[in-house]
Amino acid sequence: MKKLKSCLFFLLGCVFPLQAQYSVKSINILNPDLNIDYVRENAEFWIKNAYDSQYGGFYSAINRDGSIRNSDQKSLIVQTRHGYSFTRAFMLTGDEKYLDYAQSALDFLYNYGWDNVNEGWYCFAKRDGSIDNREGWNPNTGKWGFQQQYALLGIIANYEATHSETSKLWMEKGINTLNTKMWDSRAGMEGYYEDANANWTSKSGKGFTSTVDAITTNAELSYLVTQNPAYKSRLMQLANIIVERFIPAMDNSSVKVLYPESYSTNWVPNYSSGGSIGHFLKTAWVLGRAYLCDTTKKEFKNAAKKILDEAWTYRNGDNSVWDHLNGGPFNEININTGVFKTNGDSKDYWTVEQGFTGPMINYYITKDPVYLQMADEALDFFMNHLIDPVYGEIFSQTDPTGLVVRNSTKGDDFKAGYHSTELGYYAYLYSNLYYLHKPAVLYYKFSPSATPQQIKLNPIPYEDDLLQIKSVTLDDQDFTDFNAKTRTLNLAANKGGKFKVTFESVQAGPNLISTTSIVDNVKLYPTQVRDFVTVENILAGSRIRLFDLSSKLIEIYDKAPTNVRIDLQHLKAGIYFVELQAQNGSLITRKIVKM
Repeated sequence: MKKLKSCLFFLLGCVFPLQAQYSVKSINILNPDLNIDYVRENAEFWIKNAYDSQYGGFYSAINRDGSIRNSDQKSLIVQTRHGYSFTRAFMLTGDEKYLDYAQSALDFLYNYGWDNVNEGWYCFAKRDGSIDNREGWNPNTGKWGFQQQYALLGIIANYEATHSETSKLWMEKGINTLNTKMWDSRAGMEGYYEDANANWTSKSGKGFTSTVDAITTNAELSYLVTQNPAYKSRLMQLANIIVERFIPAMDNSSVKVLYPESYSTNWVPNYSSGGSIGHFLKTAWVLGRAYLCDTTKKEFKNAAKKILDEAWTYRNGDNSVWDHLNGGPFNEININTGVFKTNGDSKDYWTVEQGFTGPMINYYITKDPVYLQMADEALDFFMNHLIDPVYGEIFSQTDPTGLVVRNSTKGDDFKAGYHSTELGYYAYLYSNLYYLHKPAVLYYKFSPSATPQQIKLNPIPYEDDLLQIKSVTLDDQDFTDFNAKTRTLNLAANKGGKFKVTFESVQAGPNLISTTSIVDNVKLYPTQVRDFVTVENILAGSRIRLFDLSSKLIEIYDKAPTNVRIDLQHLKAGIYFVELQAQNGSLITRKIVKM
């Protein structure tokens, strides 16, 4: 019945027709460099407000304005997430100070987060690193599966960017503990457990976190970074579990939408569990990533398609997975009734992120224009409504329209710079390499070694013959000792430093209109301005739009005259973008800085 309802809705709901082509609207997709500035702004928020210069690491309880709610709380979950976000900020900007902040967060995790007696990761610490055995729910008393997976997130990202021996040691230690302590190797019951007690003698449960989040946090990236066949094997096992356990549960008669997320140790589903739309969409994302690591696995592609098709088409009265009015996914829905949970119609920051990542990678795989539309709507909503225009960084949650903030918290035991930066990072890479097929630049910092090094770079999963290195610099000087097709840097003994690597897709991009007709003659000045910016030699009938850093539309000039003077005196200092679009559709964007 669930399938029939969805199909009827899709066929009868002419409000949402399928399109042979879809015209992208988000300027963060059309101009991916905007995502670099966005990530930089986020990083600066956390440095200014949450960094502890005395004990290292980052405070976790942060209010909207950056003030600290509790100066004695340092979630260890947050430390690895900051390790991730600052590493990615370095990789996008090349600013090495971000590596220092990433290392501070990870050092705090290494020094205080590891159980030296039983192995495994703790979850919560106090400011000085002592374990926070707080009242109420306290996962420090056991080995919570969520943190055993997520602790590896920042560690592996940092290893990707630096190949540091410290990151490698902790990556291997964490993965080894997962595989020896939390993996159920019983025939027919394979999978990670969800939870264990402190000394690993009792383990329980299986499900979403131990499967989907395992791919997100460590299984895919560890394989991409190391090319270790054992890591690939584990990635494939986890993706197979999704296909064999989660996807069939979508068709159970008691499930109206999504799939149950909790299972017993013997994989018996709890058909009333789950309801997170973000988890549902994230599942499509990891399936797409796994498929691109092995394109013989058509079942991964088909499973991702089933998820995204349901996300787009499902409707039960006023309840749906996707918001076709305002764009982007809703937050939570009851899988048995198909009705929103309390505040389930909210737009939650990390859920909206999944509305971009899963659809965009699967658009690349399938070329289904609906998936491109989903990615475009989600990213556009995020950049227009979830970024805090006053204090920076992102809100936790808004209402469906994005006009009412329901939760303005910036930091807690889980929320840090991770999801906001992850979205910016992948919006930059996916838009360039999966959609526009334009070059993308990333930075790496590899230390010299006494012996030669060969380092293969795999920034995203991609068919090997379709992603290549275009150029490399080492400390701002041309570096030519690399294999473009295998994306391998060849470092001689005692050779190292900061590498700027330009990747390119060898595929043709979408049929975008050439911008030559308006680029050649247009003049915009000054680019650093206190009052007015002038645009000259505009083609007749062109449209000019002014956006702020969050992609919010500030001003629009329809059918602009040949020369336009834009008044910025009423705007606060910051980065803005002037977009010019001619009547023939050609479009360019220029960055200006309001002093």
